[in-house]
Amino acid sequence: MLFLPITNNLNNFRRFVSVMLIGFSSLLIAQTEMKTYQPFMFTVEADPASNTTPILNAEVEAIISAQKKAKDSTYDQMNYWNSAYPSYRWHQIMVEAGKRSKIRKNGGRMAILHLAIYDALSDVWNRKQETKQAAPFEDYSRVESLGHLPKYSTYICDYSATAAVAHSIISYYFPDQKPFLDQKLEEFKKARLVTGLQYPSDIELGLIIGENIAEKYIAYAKTDRTDKIWEGTLPKDTSLWRGKPNKYDPMRAQWKPFTLKSTDQFRPGPPPADWSADMKELQEFNKTNAYSEIAWKWRSQPIWDLLLERKLLEYGFDAFEAAYASALFHTTRFDATITAWDGKYHYWGIRPFQYDPSFKPILIDTPNFPGYPAGHTTVAGALAVALSNIFPLDADYFQELALECSESRFEGGVHFRTDNEVGLEIGEKVGKHVLENFPK
Repeated sequence: MLFLPITNNLNNFRRFVSVMLIGFSSLLIAQTEMKTYQPFMFTVEADPASNTTPILNAEVEAIISAQKKAKDSTYDQMNYWNSAYPSYRWHQIMVEAGKRSKIRKNGGRMAILHLAIYDALSDVWNRKQETKQAAPFEDYSRVESLGHLPKYSTYICDYSATAAVAHSIISYYFPDQKPFLDQKLEEFKKARLVTGLQYPSDIELGLIIGENIAEKYIAYAKTDRTDKIWEGTLPKDTSLWRGKPNKYDPMRAQWKPFTLKSTDQFRPGPPPADWSADMKELQEFNKTNAYSEIAWKWRSQPIWDLLLERKLLEYGFDAFEAAYASALFHTTRFDATITAWDGKYHYWGIRPFQYDPSFKPILIDTPNFPGYPAGHTTVAGALAVALSNIFPLDADYFQELALECSESRFEGGVHFRTDNEVGLEIGEKVGKHVLENFPK
C-alpha cells in the first residue's frame, strides 16, 4: 500500500506525485539482451556524439540548477511530458496543430511522423546498447531523482529524439504553427532536464538524431504524391458514382505506398452489375430502424487511434515498443487507404442514395466519393490484423470491432453491404502484407 507523505509543502507533494506517475508508466521497461533494431527507411550515418562535447561538471550543475528553480508548474510540465511513452504527447500535438492551422491536412502526415519516430528510436536504442550509462542522480547525490529510472542505458534521450522528430515534421506540415511548436519543444526540454534522469548532452544527442531523421523523412514526404491535385474527368455512365470530388481525394489512389508493390496490388474484382439486392436490404433495414448508434459512433470518433493509445498505456509499452506499434499502425492505415481508393476510382461504384434517389440514409450526409470498396472497412480490416499482431491477447476484440465498423457503414446507409464485405477482405490482405514487409 502507498501512503502520501505528510507535508504542507505543495512543492514536495507535486514532486512525490511526479515520481509515482512516471514510475508506474515505466514498470515494464526492460532491456535485458543485445538486439539490433532495424529502421524502416533511414539511419543516421554520422556519429552524433561528434557534434556535442559533454563537460561533466557543467552538466551536473545544470541539472541541479534546474531542479532548484523548479516550481509547481515545473512538476506539472514534467508529468505532462514524461509520464507516458515518448510519442504520446506529440501525436496529440500533431492533431492540435491541424485544428489550429488553416493549411490542408496532408494525408501522409501521421505515417511520416510515426515512421520517423520509429527510425530515430531504432538508432538511439542501438547506440544505447553500445554505451552503458547510469543516470546523473545515481552518480551524484546532489541530483534528485524525479522520475522512475528505466532498465536500460540513459545514454541518449529517446524522448528528445522523438521531440525533435515531431517538432520538425509537424512544422513541415503546418508551418503557420511554428511558434506554437517552438514553445512546446522548449517546454519539453526543460521538463526533461529537471527529471535528473539524463545529462544535457544526452538530451542534445537525442535532438540531433531526431532532427537528422526528420530531415530525411521530410525530403521523402515531398515525393510521396500526397500533395498532388486530381486533373481527371468523371465517367459519363449514369450507373456509376457521380459528383464533384475534392480535388485531392482521387489522388489517394496514387499516393506512394510504403509496403505495397503497386497501388493496385490488392484491387478487388469488379462490383456487382446489379445492386438491386443490396438496395433492398438497406431499404428493409430503414423500415424498422430510424437510428443507428454504431453508425454515429464510427462516424464521429477516432476509434482506432484512441484504442491504440489506450492499449499502449495498458500494456506499459516502453519507448521503442510504442514507437514500433505506432509506426506499424499508421503504415498499415496509409497503405490500406491507398488500396481502398484505388478500387474506388477504378470502378467508380455508385452510392445507395444515387442508386435509389428516394432512399434517405440514417447518416444523412454520404461521403463525396465513390462507394466500392468501403474505405472505413478496408482500413478496419487492415488495422485489426496489425493490432492483433501487436496485442495478440486482444485479437478477438479487434476482429469484433472491424465487423462492427463494417456494419456501421451499412446501417448508416452510406454503403451497400457488398462495399463493406469486400473492404474487410482486401483490408485483411493489406494488413498481412504490411506485417510481412515491416521490420520484425
